[in-house]
Amino acid sequence: MRTYRLPQGRVAGLLAGAALCAMAGTALMAQEVKKGGTLNVAIETDVRGFDTVEGGVLGQTGEIVMRTMVEPLLGWNTQTNEPEPLLATEWSASDDQTVWTFKLRDGVKFHDGTDFDAEDVAAHYNRILDPENKSSSRSFISSIEKVVAVDPLTVEFHLAHPWMALLPYLATTSMSGPIPPSEHVAAGEQNRNPVGTGPFKFVDWSSGDRIVVEKWEEYRDADEINLDQINFRILPDTQTRYASLQSGEVDVIWTDRGPTIVEAQNNPDIVTLTTEGAGAAVNLMNGKKEPLSNATLRKALAHAWNQDALVKISWQNTRPAVTHPLGSVKDCGEANYRGFDIAKAKEYVAQYLEETGQSEVPEIVMIHTTTPRGRELGEIYQQTAKAAGINLTLEPVDQSTLVARTFKGDFDITGWRIADGADMGPQLYAYTKIGSSYNLTGFNNEELDKLADEMRVATTMEDRLQKQCDMVAMMNDDGSILYRGGGRYYAFTNPKVKNVPPPYRGAVDVTRAWIDE
Repeated sequence: MRTYRLPQGRVAGLLAGAALCAMAGTALMAQEVKKGGTLNVAIETDVRGFDTVEGGVLGQTGEIVMRTMVEPLLGWNTQTNEPEPLLATEWSASDDQTVWTFKLRDGVKFHDGTDFDAEDVAAHYNRILDPENKSSSRSFISSIEKVVAVDPLTVEFHLAHPWMALLPYLATTSMSGPIPPSEHVAAGEQNRNPVGTGPFKFVDWSSGDRIVVEKWEEYRDADEINLDQINFRILPDTQTRYASLQSGEVDVIWTDRGPTIVEAQNNPDIVTLTTEGAGAAVNLMNGKKEPLSNATLRKALAHAWNQDALVKISWQNTRPAVTHPLGSVKDCGEANYRGFDIAKAKEYVAQYLEETGQSEVPEIVMIHTTTPRGRELGEIYQQTAKAAGINLTLEPVDQSTLVARTFKGDFDITGWRIADGADMGPQLYAYTKIGSSYNLTGFNNEELDKLADEMRVATTMEDRLQKQCDMVAMMNDDGSILYRGGGRYYAFTNPKVKNVPPPYRGAVDVTRAWIDE
């Protein structure tokens, strides 16, 4: 049995400080930290909600806001790639690695004044795991069978099998990780009026305009929190966000828009924050319905997709072209990646027409966001598909509509994102497992399904990662998921903003920021 304990003294900046390099830390020590003020952060899209069932998924911009208010059980050190204490102070595993026991920090309060305890942890995870609730997060953590509150400060996670991704997923700040008060959730209030244990508490949400949080004076490490308030400005247009940063109207922006990134990097009055990661932007093919239930047509569309062109035109080479979403943790090589090849695409189109007896490929509709990035994505694919003899109709929709339609299966092709993570295994499992709510493309390959199960129960990281590569090779061969740039993330601040780490997993952490006026 292995036990982890909270070191003596406070653990400063578990989420923010871990990402800072030693040089930056030394520089900060030489500066006088200034208290007070309001930080204005520009985000791209509105949030669907902060409840793990009703809200569904956060996306990168939603996660930026969530991090300020609602905390997960564990922190994550991005330098060591190891978990750290946060709401849990120590943890241990049974000899067979199927029961994990966590000791919780004593005296923690929620913003509404109620006590944080093991019942809140158990209620949160058991709610996700209940198939009746149809949580979008369930497929990712389905290795957990149940969570049991042993006493107010002790909680047990019972696993169906040893699962190496448990600790990374208890540290995630996307929907499954942050823990709300169970009574507030039961009252149906968490989605629009979020409550957590984090350093900032919710104040106001004007849909389509802004979300406002303010410093919570009762936070256990309140001395580490420097800002009085954070305004998250919802500015969908990238150029508007960038112009607002230049003018001083906002202090921090998140963007993945290539031209803006290049311009900002060359601006001496703007600070660039960047990290390499895993995950990928992708196109999803809906193999659950015609015409893309036909594997031959999917392969034609895979070869008609030009990732390199998108990386050059839209990303302006600010993101890498990839053949898999594992990032630098494991080199899977080409992994059966179906690269851009119009000649091969035409061959598969001809084969499809012969198989089906049709004279032409039926109309295929691609939904994409109304952002400049989404429009470029659609236009590039429309042109290359046409060159292969496939007519692609584009349908721009807002981000919330795209997410809702994707989960409902109401699409032929959709833009999407395989989110970054310390361990990509749960996502690969969720995307490929037969019956998974996150099997959005309709993978129905028994061999791949078996491999997903073997990967999930692997007890060594070497075996686990190799099986992830093997899974990716099967996924690529199928042609259902097409990459459009790997994990490289950017955020930009004006020079007066201090102590913002690079955007780990693409989400900017401003909880410990301060303003040098």
